[in-house]
Amino acid sequence: MEEQSTILVVDDEKVIRDGCTLALKPEGYRVATAENGQQALELLARENVEVVLCDLKMPVMGALEVLEVMGEKYPDIPVVIITGHGTVDDAVECMKRGAYDFITKPFRLDHLILCVRRALTKQRLERQARELEEERARNLYSLALEQSRMHTIVHCMGDGVLVTNRDLEVVLVNAALYQLLGLNGPNPPAPLGDFIQDETLREAIQSLVLSGQEQKSISHELALGRVHLRALSAAFQGPDQEVLGTVTVFSDVTSFKELDEMKNDFVRMVSHELRSPISAIRLQHTVILDGLAGELTDKQRELISRAQAKLEGLLELINDMLDVAKMEAGFRQFEQVPLDLPEILKEIVEFLEAKAEAQRVKLHLEAAPGLPAILADHRGMEEVFTNLISNAINYSPNGGDVTVSVGMNGDLLEVQVSDQGVGIDPEEVPKIFDKFYRVKSPQTRQIIGTGLGLPIVRSVVEAHRGAIEVESQVGVGSTFRVLLPVSP
Repeated sequence: MEEQSTILVVDDEKVIRDGCTLALKPEGYRVATAENGQQALELLARENVEVVLCDLKMPVMGALEVLEVMGEKYPDIPVVIITGHGTVDDAVECMKRGAYDFITKPFRLDHLILCVRRALTKQRLERQARELEEERARNLYSLALEQSRMHTIVHCMGDGVLVTNRDLEVVLVNAALYQLLGLNGPNPPAPLGDFIQDETLREAIQSLVLSGQEQKSISHELALGRVHLRALSAAFQGPDQEVLGTVTVFSDVTSFKELDEMKNDFVRMVSHELRSPISAIRLQHTVILDGLAGELTDKQRELISRAQAKLEGLLELINDMLDVAKMEAGFRQFEQVPLDLPEILKEIVEFLEAKAEAQRVKLHLEAAPGLPAILADHRGMEEVFTNLISNAINYSPNGGDVTVSVGMNGDLLEVQVSDQGVGIDPEEVPKIFDKFYRVKSPQTRQIIGTGLGLPIVRSVVEAHRGAIEVESQVGVGSTFRVLLPVSP
């Protein structure tokens, strides 16, 4: 229930006080009375009053003295002067002292009620305006505080920050960006081209504005001499979901690049140093197993054969590590020649038939007629599909079918390698292309592998501007899908 408004009636005539009380109470107001200005001020100190109806001339203290005190202590309470002896000069003087209105006796009750309502409305509007002004001041202070905080954060960041508006004009940069890009100027606002010389990155930032998607982000790497930067760009939107500009964060990844290069150099060096002695030991084992160094007992032949198998696995690991290191360093070159991929797949399937039969797996090759050639490296394609088909056989410990199918998918040649093996848990699918990662399962513990096959497959496919996808279900099997562009 809404709280009653209190009206204070100040008059030395009891009949006026009682008359105002009888008129205002039916309108839902609470009425307090005082005989003079002194009593009125004492009552104002004790009670919450919204409007004061005050006689102009009273004993002890009149309206002019009341107005003077209320102007200092209670400036928000409207005062309506009521008098039977007022003149225009009195009205003007009361208005100067802060009175809200001036009515003369005898007054009509409807006129009195209307005057009180207007005074209450004025008070309410002034209170709301004051509250809005206070809220605005608080919001402006909070905004200024937030801007100051963001300004401090941005300019203290170790990463470079570049902000553009929707017209691709740079409006904010921090000190770290000048240092990373080796710039002495210009200062914002300035065209994006004055800061970013890389055309690919400029086009990427422009595409973010045109796409109108706040969630979309683009990663790009820049090489400025020996300095390598990773730029991550994203658009930001306003309340109406319209793109207002972009934010790009530049991170210095030079140390990571150098560390990765050192790692690749170390892997290549160690692999080369290991491959020569291991190849020599394998050759010597082959000479012994062939009986060129004398007859062997069955036990000796078994032990050397086991050692030979371990050496083969070690050489395979070394070769895989070298391939990965070469591809990561950009040293491995692929010869792009027209290839009949179904013919290569046929040769691989025939080569792996014996291995499949040993594991009770049936190999099937299905190729659509009249497929176009692809521009690819022969050895690279053999490596990709030998890996995929071998994995399909290895991870089918209970037998089943492994199907290799070739066909068109739009403008791309699509090869699918499907098995009915153990499958891959959905949580592990994103990890299978990581180096040295192998699927953990009781059924796959006996499978020998380096964990480098699939990373090599993906690197070779992507080097041929293709893509590889996988679908798998535990206990049902897996399907690897390779998409490659056809020869023009």
